[in-house]
Order: sequence, then structure tokens, then C-alpha cells
Amino acid sequence: MEIPIRLAAMMVLLVTVTAHPHRRHCHMSRYRSVSPSDIRAASDRIILTLERVTMAVDVLTNITESPLSEFVSQPLEFFRSLEDDLKHCRKSPLYSDPPSQQLMPWLNHLKHFRERVSSQCVQDAMLLSLTQLLIEDVMCWANKE
Repeated sequence: MEIPIRLAAMMVLLVTVTAHPHRRHCHMSRYRSVSPSDIRAASDRIILTLERVTMAVDVLTNITESPLSEFVSQPLEFFRSLEDDLKHCRKSPLYSDPPSQQLMPWLNHLKHFRERVSSQCVQDAMLLSLTQLLIEDVMCWANKE
């Protein structure tokens, strides 16, 4: 019962966040006068957000094979679109650098978390953090912060 409530809350947030259509272009290029350290930080944010969104897509895809599939289709479609947009930005020359040394521990933590804990634990953690992912990571990325 608590998973449908979480998904319903996520869907309300999703509708609020997706009021603006997503674009296929990575518009971060308008900040070309930004210092290299700020570009590095923006690139790291894109990398980390992409990893977290990819994890969300994986979790939501697994949920579609359960009785909760009717609650997941719209959020899954949104996160797949977002994942495609982030991958497109990641391929742009400005943001194609490898992750910084400061980001590597976070990426390793995500990798080890997915490998070492049960799929139910990953699912629960991801569902609980979807709001944070949408509000903090995605909105910061979308607003170029």
C-alpha cells in the first residue's frame, strides 16, 4: 500500500516538474564564459544526475513487471526522456570529460550500492529519493545552477 502512495506523490511532483517541455539540445553552451572550474562542476552534475536517472529508469522498468505497472508508466516515460536528454548533453564536447576526482567516490558508491544490496532495497531507496532527484538534481541541471 505504501508504494502506490509514494508513486502517487511522485506523479504529482512529476506533473509539476514537467510543465515545461524538454528540449533535445543541451543549452548549457550559452554559459561559455563560465570559468573552467564551474564548467567542471556542471559536467560533474550532469554525470551524477545521469547515473541517478539511469538507476531510476532501471527501478521503474522493474516495477512495470509488477501489479503497480499502471502507476509507473508516466513517470517511467518522463525519466526515459530525461535520460535521453542527459545522454545527449553528455555527448556534447563541453561536457564529455571524464568525471572529476571529487565525483569518483560518489559514482563508486552508486555502483557498489547496486551490486551489493538486494533489488528490493535498491527499489525502496530509489523510490524514496525520486523527489530529491527531481527537485535537487534535475531542477538544478535544468536551471543551469
